[in-house]
Amino acid sequence: MANANADKAGPPPRQVPGSGWEWLGGALLAGLAVFFLAASWRKWPDPLIDFGRELYLPWRIAGGAVLYRDVDDFYGPLSQYFNAGLFRIFGPGLMVLVAANLAIFAGILAAIYALFRRAWGPGAAWVSAAVFISVFAFSQFTGIGNYNYATPYAHEATHGLLVCLLLVAVLPGWVEQATPRRSFFAGGLLGLTAVLKPEIMLAAGGVTLAAFAVQRWQRRPLRPAALGAWVAGAVLPTAGFAVYFSTQVPWAQAWQFACRAWLNAATSTRFIGDPVQTGFLGFDLPWPHLREHAGASLLALLIIALIGFTARLADRSGHGWRRYFLPAVVVAGTALLAWTRIPWPESGRCLLGLALVYVFLCVANLVGKPAPGSNPSVPVLRLLLAVLASALLGRMLLNGRIYQFGFYQAALAALLVPAVLIGELPARLGVGRWGRTVAVAGCLGLLVPGVVLLAGQSRQWLRLKTHPIGEGRDRFYTLPPQLDPIGEIVGGASTWLRTTAGPGQTLLVLPEGEMINYLARQPSPVAPFFFFSAATSGDREAAIVRDLKKHPPDWVALVSRDLREYGVQRYGERPDQGGQILDWAGDRYEVAATFGGDPLDFRQRGAMLLQRKR
Repeated sequence: MANANADKAGPPPRQVPGSGWEWLGGALLAGLAVFFLAASWRKWPDPLIDFGRELYLPWRIAGGAVLYRDVDDFYGPLSQYFNAGLFRIFGPGLMVLVAANLAIFAGILAAIYALFRRAWGPGAAWVSAAVFISVFAFSQFTGIGNYNYATPYAHEATHGLLVCLLLVAVLPGWVEQATPRRSFFAGGLLGLTAVLKPEIMLAAGGVTLAAFAVQRWQRRPLRPAALGAWVAGAVLPTAGFAVYFSTQVPWAQAWQFACRAWLNAATSTRFIGDPVQTGFLGFDLPWPHLREHAGASLLALLIIALIGFTARLADRSGHGWRRYFLPAVVVAGTALLAWTRIPWPESGRCLLGLALVYVFLCVANLVGKPAPGSNPSVPVLRLLLAVLASALLGRMLLNGRIYQFGFYQAALAALLVPAVLIGELPARLGVGRWGRTVAVAGCLGLLVPGVVLLAGQSRQWLRLKTHPIGEGRDRFYTLPPQLDPIGEIVGGASTWLRTTAGPGQTLLVLPEGEMINYLARQPSPVAPFFFFSAATSGDREAAIVRDLKKHPPDWVALVSRDLREYGVQRYGERPDQGGQILDWAGDRYEVAATFGGDPLDFRQRGAMLLQRKR
C-alpha cells in the first residue's frame, strides 16, 4: 500500500492538451478576468501615493532624462526603461501602461496555469488560476489603490513575478540536463531579476539554489561550458545596462547605476529602523505576530487534515447512506466555517507556515525512492514552486497578508493550497474516485466563500470611486470629494498648473506628488521624487536644498499627505522632514492658488501652489 500511495502521489493524471473541457475552462477563466477587469475599469491607481512615480519616471526618461542621475528610483532600471520605451513609441499615457500591464498579467496567468497543470493536473490548475484572478488580479482591499496588475505600485514587482515563473519553467529541464543553452536561459532569467527588485532577486536566487541542490543530490553532470553559459546569462542584463549608462556617466558610476537594484539594499542604511518598513516585515511586534502566524498555520493544517480525513473515511464507508451523509455534513460545515468565522482579509498569516511545511514534504518526496514510471520532473517542479512561494513571502515574514503587497508576494503561496488539496492530497491519501470527489468538494467548500467575501469587499471599495481625474488616456477614477477630497485636489491642482503655467517650467511637489508632475507635464528640477523619511534624513535634506539653490523650480506645490506612520505630525516641523526645504522657499515664493485647507496639516486636506517671485 505504501508503494501504491507513493505512486499515486507522483505525477498528476494526464489529459490531452487542448481537449474540449480544457478549452471551455480556458474560456471561463478569460470571462472571469474580463468580469473583474470591467468591475475595476480605470479605478486602479491611487491619486497621490506611489503610482504617480510609475508614470512620472518613464515620462522623464522617454524625454531624455537618465535614471538615477536626473530622476531617482529605489529599484533596478529594467522596468522603468521598458515603460519609457512604450512611451516613446506610443506617447505617454496611463492606459498605455495599462495595456502593457494587462499583457504582462496574461503572461503571468498563462505561466501559472501551465506550471500548475504540469505539477498537479488541469483541474487544480483551473481552480488556482480562478483564485488568482478573483482575489489578486484587480482587487482593492485597502484605501490605497496600486496593488493590482493593471497599475502596480512598482512595475518591478509584476515584471519580476513573470520572470520568476519563467525561471521555474526552465529549471526542471536544466536539472535533468544542464546543456549550455538551458544554462544560458536559466542564468539570463536570474540576471533579469538583478535589474528589477531586491526581493525578486532573492526569490529567484532561492529557486536557483534549490535547483542546483537537487542537481547535486542527483549527481547529474555540470560541465564547464554549461556553467560558463549560466554565468554569461546572469551577467548579461547588468552588463548591458552598464554599457548604456557609460554613455551618460563615468564607468564606475555606470556600474553603480546598473547594480542599483541590489546595491542599494546591500549598502544603504536608509531603511534600517524605519517604522514603516519594520511594520511591513512584522518586526514592530515580532512575538505577537509570530504567535498569530503559528496559530493561523496550525488552524489551516487542522482544516486540511479534516478534509483529508473525511475523504478517506468516505472512500471506505461502502455504499450506504453514511458515504453521502458524512461528507455532506463536513463540506457544509467547512463552508459555514469559511463563511462566518474565518477572517479572510487576514488569511495571509497562515500562508508562510503552509508553504514551508509543503517545502519540507517536497524535499522528503525527492529524497525518497521515486515511484516506478513516475515523471521525475514533477517533484522538482513542485519543490521549486513551493520555494518560490516561500521566498516571496519573506518580505512580509511576520506580517503575512493577501492585501497590499500580498497581491504578488502572497499570491503564489495562496494558489498552492487549492492545487495541493485537489491535485495531490487525494493521491497521498490513497483514495479512489469518491474520496477524490469529497476532497475537491471540501476544498471548494472552504475556498468559494472566501473568494466571494473578498471579491465583495473589493467591489465595495471600487464602487465608491466615481470622481474622474485626468483626461483622455490619463483618465482614472478616485473617491469623490465627500469621502476623500485628495483626488479632487490632485486633479484640480494638475489642471490649474497645466493651463496656467508656461511650457517648459518646473515643479517641486512636497512632500510627495509625482502624479501632479506627470498630469501637469512639469518635471521636478531635482532627482528625488519624495521629500520625507529616508529621502530627507541625515544630511540628505541639506543636499536637496543645495540642488534647489542651483536649479530653483518655477512652481512649488504643497499637498496634504498623512505621514504619521513615519513619525511626522505636521510636514516641515522638523529640519530633516521638510523643514529646511520650506525655510529655503521662504520669501522666494508667493501663493498663486489654494485648494481646500492647510496642506501642511493632513487633517485639513488641501493644496497650495506657490510661484517663484521674479
